[in-house]
Amino acid sequence: MSTAKIKKRVLITGPAPENVGGISMHIRRLVNVMADRCEFDFVDEARNRTNGYFNLRSCNIFRYIKKVICADVVHINSGAFLLRAFNIFMCALVFRKYTVVTIHRDPSIEPHNGIMRWLLSNCNVVINVNETGHNIFKTEGKCDYRLLPAYLPPNLDVEPKLPHDVSVWLEHVRKDTKAVVMCNNASNLLMHDGVDLYGTDLCVAAVNELPKNYYLVFVVVKCEIPEFYDAYHVAIAKYGLEDRILLTDKSMSFVRLISESDIVLRTTNTDGDSITVREALALGKPVVASDVVARPEGTTLFANRNVASLIKAIVEVCGQKVTPVTDNTDYAAIYSEFYRL
Repeated sequence: MSTAKIKKRVLITGPAPENVGGISMHIRRLVNVMADRCEFDFVDEARNRTNGYFNLRSCNIFRYIKKVICADVVHINSGAFLLRAFNIFMCALVFRKYTVVTIHRDPSIEPHNGIMRWLLSNCNVVINVNETGHNIFKTEGKCDYRLLPAYLPPNLDVEPKLPHDVSVWLEHVRKDTKAVVMCNNASNLLMHDGVDLYGTDLCVAAVNELPKNYYLVFVVVKCEIPEFYDAYHVAIAKYGLEDRILLTDKSMSFVRLISESDIVLRTTNTDGDSITVREALALGKPVVASDVVARPEGTTLFANRNVASLIKAIVEVCGQKVTPVTDNTDYAAIYSEFYRL
């Protein structure tokens, strides 16, 4: 007679693991960490559909309900306020499921924090990735509030190679023996407080003023306003930076690109807890990031939205030797506790 332990069924909401982006990466790595302890199902919420995954935007409410009913644990990773609120209402309040929620965003940029605070108080575990969110949402009651970065250690052995054209571009750049390759990414090109949330404009301006041996690969995961993306290509051409800036929407492993770069940039004017920053530090890469939130030790900060400060920080870290950050955290044990395994 088999004594194998029955795995708990965990339903994860958020973008599909195969998608590109910080939340998808977190989900993908979480599933790998917990694969021998849990059986996972998914509710994909991304605008672009991924084959093999039920997408909530299909509005097939009956299939959604069936998935919720069959789950032992629901882990909500929804990025958008409305999707997160809907999932909490259905899973924690209507179906009374054991509900875990990770807040990946900076809640200060979201509406209706009071409503979200009440919804979260009806869940079992709430994981905030930074102290700002933790302080905004934590209340007294049954819910267990935890402060834990979304970062899970990368494994370059299983990361796909870079797209051919990106590799060719990097090979060409490396012919400049003094080349300094920087990288940055944006999950979406959009505005916040009237400026580019991910600071793409700052990066273009900085490269324009830096010496000619500085290069940048800027990866845009998606752009809901194509004109925005096109405008940056026009600006790059206007400044004559086509050979020094590669602005691409090609799907790729960003941690692989980090491993091929000399400096990693994080120029956002708001943030949760950047997986990019922690990945760079884990790989021993100098990181320059905006000072909008507390950053991990080893990060070099620049004044938010200040091109001169960004340039100064980049030059400061150029050639800097960074000791890779070793992470011995037992994430399987942590999430096993969250899931009551």
